[in-house]
Amino acid sequence: MSAYLVVDIDIHDMKSIEDYRSKALPLVAKVGGKLIAIDETPLELEGWTATNMLIIEFPNRQAIRELFASPEYAPLAAQRQTAAGSRIIAINGV
Repeated sequence: MSAYLVVDIDIHDMKSIEDYRSKALPLVAKVGGKLIAIDETPLELEGWTATNMLIIEFPNRQAIRELFASPEYAPLAAQRQTAAGSRIIAINGV
């Protein structure tokens, strides 16, 4: 069953985030993930204020776990955490 990574990110250093994305997206693809939505100005409808959102589709939750546990991803996660505040969840597809 597909799974989706939903990311709400408050960027403090756009240049570093752009560098992070250029390196992280190939790792996402390596585990079968693909970026399906990205929006710098999401439409706020009810109870959620966000500045930057993205959704990444994966074949399953295990692929998400593999990405986050990857030694290749660890320094990129640290880079993202320095450059932005993030709220990240994984949800199952239907």
